[in-house]
Amino acid sequence: MNKRTSLLGSKFGSLLAALFAFTSCSAGLLDTNRAAGARVILREDFESDQPDAQPASADHYQVGYVSFVNPATEPARIVVTGGAFADPFGPGNQSLVIHNPNSATQSRIAWTSIFGDDPTAFRNGVIEFDAWMEKPLPVLGAPGGKFWSFFEVRAGFGGPDRSEVTSVGDVTVWPNFRIQNIFGEPEPRDQIVDAGGRYSIGFEPTFTDGSDDLFGPDRPFHVAIEIDDGDGTPTTERYGIKINGAPITWSQTGESSNYWVPGAPGINILAFYSDASAFFSGGASNAYIDNLVVINNDLPPLGNGDYNGDLAVDGADFLVWQRTFAEMPAAGTGADGDGDGQIGAGDLAVWREGFGSPAARPTSSVVPEPALALPTVFVLTAISAACRRRRALVLAA
Repeated sequence: MNKRTSLLGSKFGSLLAALFAFTSCSAGLLDTNRAAGARVILREDFESDQPDAQPASADHYQVGYVSFVNPATEPARIVVTGGAFADPFGPGNQSLVIHNPNSATQSRIAWTSIFGDDPTAFRNGVIEFDAWMEKPLPVLGAPGGKFWSFFEVRAGFGGPDRSEVTSVGDVTVWPNFRIQNIFGEPEPRDQIVDAGGRYSIGFEPTFTDGSDDLFGPDRPFHVAIEIDDGDGTPTTERYGIKINGAPITWSQTGESSNYWVPGAPGINILAFYSDASAFFSGGASNAYIDNLVVINNDLPPLGNGDYNGDLAVDGADFLVWQRTFAEMPAAGTGADGDGDGQIGAGDLAVWREGFGSPAARPTSSVVPEPALALPTVFVLTAISAACRRRRALVLAA
């Protein structure tokens, strides 16, 4: 098989996967890929990225060193799995590993261009991702032992040249996630700490995952950080965290949300950090991030599936989606209906939702078709056509 045939096969397989996913669980696509009245500004699964490198969607990456502790060859890094790091989520999957075997360094990776420069344009939204944290083995103090598994999320603000969230006058929300060995305890403790609480309420509230068992070592869990500015006043600007769909409750306050850092205007930078605890020996076990999605509830959805601009959402728009599948146009252009910068299954869901809508074409006395039936006909026809086209391309190759 030559390279041309291989590339065609890869794109064909992805197209069929999107089409079959649409026909079998299109409602699920709508639920997970696009919130009503909101815009997806980032959807990153790291599958197209080079292993052992940073993801192409990220804007900034840096590893900090403590010169009297760490050599210039310090192995700490944040990279895509699939090379030096096996992926814990499953065979063939790629995710982002936060690797910091020596705690005297701190690595960070940040996204800025997805927001634009005005932080007030993002005051309501969701940052969600899948996570996996390795168990820090063996026990603390034993040879090769790790202090914890750790990562933190810093969502903050800055000027046009921003590249990090220093947490000094530029952070909006700042939770960290830890699975930590404790002296005298046989198993590590699972905790979430609101580090930004030191500025908003004078201390850092914690959630300790005991009988709830929402997350733990060596298993996947889903995180959703929900950001809400209330009525725009400091006493109503809050955020909450859900693990696998369940809201956590801060132990010290008994509440399921906490305040933004006072004075924060909004968010225009998202960063993930490793730990930086030079006081603890042994360092950290690996943490992994996958399926990172950022939704801005202050921005309207990008269109309703009218991909050819004729003010009707119909089969012609489906053909535009099919012919440009897997391309990466400017966000929100062409058939990129969900605004994530890539033509994929989410854009098919946008088209399906808008198909035949009264807003897309003049109303009439004709009884409208069922919402699913005609789109499904187009999809099934496309599957048949795609199969014929692939056979022809392979024979030609």
